[in-house]
Amino acid sequence: MLRRLPGNVLTRQEMETLFFEHSLATGGEEKHVFCALFRVGLLGYVEYDRVRGEWAQRFLRPGEATLEPDGMLPQATHYLLHPVLQDVIGRVNASYQQNVHRGNIVGYGKPWRAQENAGSAFSVHALSVLKGDIYGFGTLMHARIDGPVRQALDEAVRRWAKGAAAVELGAGDSLLIAHEDPVALAQAARHIIDEVYQADGQPRLRVALHFGEVHLQADAGDAPPLIVGGDAILCAARVEPHVLPAQIWATEEFREQLARRPSLWRTTPVIAPDGSDRFNVRKDGRDEPDLWVRLYRLEF
Repeated sequence: MLRRLPGNVLTRQEMETLFFEHSLATGGEEKHVFCALFRVGLLGYVEYDRVRGEWAQRFLRPGEATLEPDGMLPQATHYLLHPVLQDVIGRVNASYQQNVHRGNIVGYGKPWRAQENAGSAFSVHALSVLKGDIYGFGTLMHARIDGPVRQALDEAVRRWAKGAAAVELGAGDSLLIAHEDPVALAQAARHIIDEVYQADGQPRLRVALHFGEVHLQADAGDAPPLIVGGDAILCAARVEPHVLPAQIWATEEFREQLARRPSLWRTTPVIAPDGSDRFNVRKDGRDEPDLWVRLYRLEF
């Protein structure tokens, strides 16, 4: 497999081609050949940093993932092999050294400047958004029971996010779903919370729901689009840390969308710590303007 690597930067299509070639050569092995490298931080990918508004490189850091491959890679336009592998691969693949990417220095958190076409090809949609995160995931990692939790989250999302416009799982403990149907999204949130709670350690997911502008970038082939930004994504990401574990909170905008469709969901206003009916969800420590929202707890 190392002999077939064209260089240290692989497009999504090149990655899929290598996977299928390896699968055929090994008699139908289904696990992704590069997954082990990804989970130990030696294979990275390009993602859109919604806070900085630019493309960046992302590698898992120690402790962010279990060492056992799970056969899954994040959706991305490009995948990156860590520079520490350059000499190792170069010993068996002379052309690899000659095809090291010249336009970018590969490394954790470094900017990615070869995405002009991809970055400008996004489309704008008005969608309902779900942002979820497992509360206290670090404790589960220290207890070494995060593997079953990641698997439970992945399986629950696959089961209940069908029909979504876009779905993303991040580092095994967070998720992002964009959907046209607010009722279906609320139902997915409830089912995902319940199923993840059944995993070892009884992990509690907290979920924020919002409605607004979402930027989607079409992926290659038949793959679903990637979420690359939009005000709705930023707002949901800012609300989620305020949500109590195992609860679903929604903004006024999402509540209005939900009220337009028949459902048995009911909403209860959430009071801010200062006793007011609005939360300032601006992230501390960043040069951001205030972001005031009214929040409601969703219950069925």
